[in-house]
Amino acid sequence: MCDIRYAQLADIKALEAFHMKCQRQLLQISWQQFIRNDEVAATTDLPSISEIIRRCRSALFGLVARLPQDVPAHKALHCHVDLSLGRPPIDQWKRRPGRPREQWIDQVRKDNGIPPADLWRRATTRGHRGAMLRPSLATR
Repeated sequence: MCDIRYAQLADIKALEAFHMKCQRQLLQISWQQFIRNDEVAATTDLPSISEIIRRCRSALFGLVARLPQDVPAHKALHCHVDLSLGRPPIDQWKRRPGRPREQWIDQVRKDNGIPPADLWRRATTRGHRGAMLRPSLATR
């Protein structure tokens, strides 16, 4: 499975450039041929790296949400979803200073356009493992 962390814009651009370079090598296109990137992408019909990362991030969210309740990863994600709803684990809890304002759960929200609580509900109520977020990703 993909390593799914919050990726900076510069990292995404570098990954996209590498992805395009690999596609050009597969098609045996040299840099001297002046073929546009969108033409290369249309020829290979591969999704962009950012789309692959979005799908992996959503898949990981669903996987962790469906883990047994006693698994630490499940507890941590559930706590994070509760925090996104404004429900801290204890009343005295505060965010540590110096932490980035954008968190992984915020990126999942942006990817799907759905609040984390709704994603959690979808992931835990669906019986079929692969059907969690596909309808919302298909609209992209």
